[in-house]
Amino acid sequence: MRPLLIAYLLVAPAGPALPDAGVFEAYLRNEIPAADGFDFPVGDPDGRGSYTDPATGKNHRGWYVALGFCRMFTLGIHPGEDFNGGGGGNTDAGQPVCAVAAGRVVYAEQAGKPWGRVVMIEHVFYENHHKKTIRSLYAHLGEVRVKKGQVVTRRQVIGTIGRDPQKLYKAHLHLELRWNLEIPAIYWPSAADRDRAWIEKNYEAPTRFIRSHRRLFVPQKEQTLVLVDQASYRMQLYRQGQLAASYDVSFGQRKGRKQRRGDLKTPKGMYFVIKKKKGRFGGDYGAYYGGHWIKINYPNAFDAVRGVRRGWIDARTRIAIRKAWARRRPTDGTTRLGGGIGFHGWSEEWDNDGPRHLSWGCVVLHLRDIADFYQRVSAGTMVVIF
Repeated sequence: MRPLLIAYLLVAPAGPALPDAGVFEAYLRNEIPAADGFDFPVGDPDGRGSYTDPATGKNHRGWYVALGFCRMFTLGIHPGEDFNGGGGGNTDAGQPVCAVAAGRVVYAEQAGKPWGRVVMIEHVFYENHHKKTIRSLYAHLGEVRVKKGQVVTRRQVIGTIGRDPQKLYKAHLHLELRWNLEIPAIYWPSAADRDRAWIEKNYEAPTRFIRSHRRLFVPQKEQTLVLVDQASYRMQLYRQGQLAASYDVSFGQRKGRKQRRGDLKTPKGMYFVIKKKKGRFGGDYGAYYGGHWIKINYPNAFDAVRGVRRGWIDARTRIAIRKAWARRRPTDGTTRLGGGIGFHGWSEEWDNDGPRHLSWGCVVLHLRDIADFYQRVSAGTMVVIF
């Protein structure tokens, strides 16, 4: 993006406080492996496939949700989903139950009526520039094959489908996804007079969530990773998980997260390098590139969702942006969301104690650093700005 005019340098705010390196460590350090995606807990990864009823030897195809998320039934509001085999009845009893994603078991016990055997797993994953934690709970298990504290992998068998201790219901898997990590394993919201709004805030609809999180990027697995912290005006570059370089940086003329074209703000999110160019740049603002230009694929899938909600792009454009972003390819930068975001130098060396909001939305490096950074990154490099 084109940098601003020299006149702005005379009125820009003073520089930031000392950088806080802790934000980078907090983002990257996890006690358990981050999830690289979520699968369905029964059948194949897509929640389909056939199974054989051991009682009859008959083969059945398909799985379905018998009782959906936030549906009202005799026991109150349902905070999860009940998965049943296509054969109905108890035909799915004994079928394997898999962890929906990599994580760590935080509960694995016989919980009594009406829960039966229960397993709960904690998952850490990355979504855009956020690190998130969610828990999956599996109830009415016939067998439990994991222990508390055990680290599990995606699709690892953690137990089998069973029935509630009183056998009031046919065999099925009760699955919950919980955002609220303070909720004890054995908890029924309706028994605590929780309403639908509370459940929708603290729980997640399993099928909807799994379908939208099938594949996830894991920053720690990137060969080259760039992290940019707007609050501390610092940027770090990692190679194969190790810190390789650290830089002072500046941002767009206006503070806050970029929302639309021309707002002069730097975006926040997960992006990928899609283009590099160095040398002389023409035009009125060519000198402000500092001889180097590294473009990222803003807008990304999450920016596109915002664009749809605001009526700036249609669903077809959102899908196209999502697919291109996921493939680390250029995305449509011609909409009201804007585009042309990346890294570059400046027309002259700038001072850390001077203005730190220089560009029209790009990340600006010192002239002494831009050449080094340029040679360290390549097309496809992950860039996370927060």
